[in-house]
Amino acid sequence: MKLNDILNESQINEFIPLTKQGRMIKRAEKAGAADMKASADKLLQQYAAHLGTQQKNVKKSSYDDLFDFLKSKKVDVSNIDTTVPINTKRIMQIFTAKIKEIMSKKPSGGSSPASTASTAKSTAKPTTMTYAQIKKGAMGLTQKQKQALVKQLQQGLTTGTGEPIVDPSKVTVSRGKNGRFGKKK
Repeated sequence: MKLNDILNESQINEFIPLTKQGRMIKRAEKAGAADMKASADKLLQQYAAHLGTQQKNVKKSSYDDLFDFLKSKKVDVSNIDTTVPINTKRIMQIFTAKIKEIMSKKPSGGSSPASTASTAKSTAKPTTMTYAQIKKGAMGLTQKQKQALVKQLQQGLTTGTGEPIVDPSKVTVSRGKNGRFGKKK
């Protein structure tokens, strides 16, 4: 006899936290809630800075100030109820609701309304990196990851359309006396 035969679906879901997968789900839920709260706090700080430029403060702000701020972040304000008196708690409720809205529309996580606007712009053009940024990223790799990167560079990299990015015949990789890649200053 199996548990499925005895218990219904809702009763089985109560046992999930006892499993390894259930604990992992619970941790992910807590991390998501913490991320959302951090995003709302960050948005409140940005709002306070926005008001500070106008010689106003959060406690004495109005819905017009809030709408101006949210519109500058490209957030829809049409569904905000203005009949409720505005205070810091109400502002946090609005920010939290807007962040939930944006996170539910986005397929893979997000942190704030500001990040969704910048993400849409950044995905359209290729990313350029300086030598220092590339070097810093490469220094953080493990030896195994470095070897895999070298192998890929030696085979030649291609874009999504199949065009070569790096000519493998022009790639040279040297190891120092200690057997590591590159020179240490």
